[in-house]
Amino acid sequence: MESCPTEGVADPPLAVDADDGASASAADATQQPTAAPLSFFHLRVGGAIRSVFTATAEFAEPTAAVPNNFTRGVKVAPDGLCVLTSSEDQVLRLFDVPTDDASAPAAGELRSSLQAKEGGAIYDFCWYPFMRSSDPTSCIFVSTSRDHPIHMWDAYSGALRATYRAFDHLDEITAAFSVAFNATGDKIFAGYDRTIRVFDITRPSRDFETRALCKTRRSREGQRGIISTLHFNPALAHVYAAGSYNGTTYVYSEDTGEEILCLRDHDGRGITQVQFSPCGNYLYTAARRDATINCWDVRHSLQVVQSFSRLADTNQRIEFDVHCTGRYLIAGSRDGRALLYDVPTGERVDERLTMPDAVNGVSFFPDPTRARVALTTGQRHFEIPGVDDSDDDEATHEPSGPRNALHVVEFEGE
Repeated sequence: MESCPTEGVADPPLAVDADDGASASAADATQQPTAAPLSFFHLRVGGAIRSVFTATAEFAEPTAAVPNNFTRGVKVAPDGLCVLTSSEDQVLRLFDVPTDDASAPAAGELRSSLQAKEGGAIYDFCWYPFMRSSDPTSCIFVSTSRDHPIHMWDAYSGALRATYRAFDHLDEITAAFSVAFNATGDKIFAGYDRTIRVFDITRPSRDFETRALCKTRRSREGQRGIISTLHFNPALAHVYAAGSYNGTTYVYSEDTGEEILCLRDHDGRGITQVQFSPCGNYLYTAARRDATINCWDVRHSLQVVQSFSRLADTNQRIEFDVHCTGRYLIAGSRDGRALLYDVPTGERVDERLTMPDAVNGVSFFPDPTRARVALTTGQRHFEIPGVDDSDDDEATHEPSGPRNALHVVEFEGE
């Protein structure tokens, strides 16, 4: 598989002429510029796995309404300074990332810096693509939840900045199942049943554009089912992919809504995630109850050029992410493993990271010089009368520690 061209890769250090070096003084030598750190694209993982911080306290506090508050996904901010999580208690939590090891709290003691409470089960959430902590006006994220409109939140105060409402044919509010900012950040695309609605972020309330993808539920033309996931091509700004629970992935033009191509695989299982590679030449797709993440060449062949395995045998959404250099893919797994793959070869290069419960969310930090990743763990557990969770037979096979947690770790190169 051809690898993605990588932006931001440092040039090799300039060679120094021998004569110039001999005539340079010791003072000049101390002022020589240091070479920029080499992109992690050129490194191979295999060194230590370093824990940056772990947050468990807020997810380990059961209530009568939520006895098992497991996490349901994670998104690292575009500037890499904070992490956003979703959980079963319908709360979005923002955690500030320690700037160095000395400022990192003890394991499990880190608490969220702000919370945003939704009114129903959270379907999806995403960051504003140009978010920078130095510019408070850009620090926003959006979310969608059951029976509620799309909400835009202030990442500094946790206040609700705007609401984007969509209505069905009965003039009742209908909830989006997926949300994504376009590449320019001025519009929100939202997925509904056989429909994508487009909102101008400067015009909240009920002003939106409707793009019907399929005329009727039985129609054989167009994309049927609930649009469960959206992602914009980072290289072709006006192209985006949409996956549906009907088992199809379509690529559309942002400007016209025209269908560009259709991908069908995963044996018709519902698509849970689509993501373009950083170079825009490949599209990754994953489905529920499907152990395979497929990588499609969307330039010419429209064929699966690489596949990556994981354990995903439930309806829970198990996420994956691609490193900003395009070389590495990390996938969560129902058995508590975080699986790191070398994309060009398809080789699994690391599976040492194991958790006490399912790894449901993964998100790389946007730093080409390192492979730092945020992980969320946990899944729904049902209490069965007469069955003790502390059974010795099970305890010997499971890693110890809190089941529901946020972890930030770093894979070091060799």
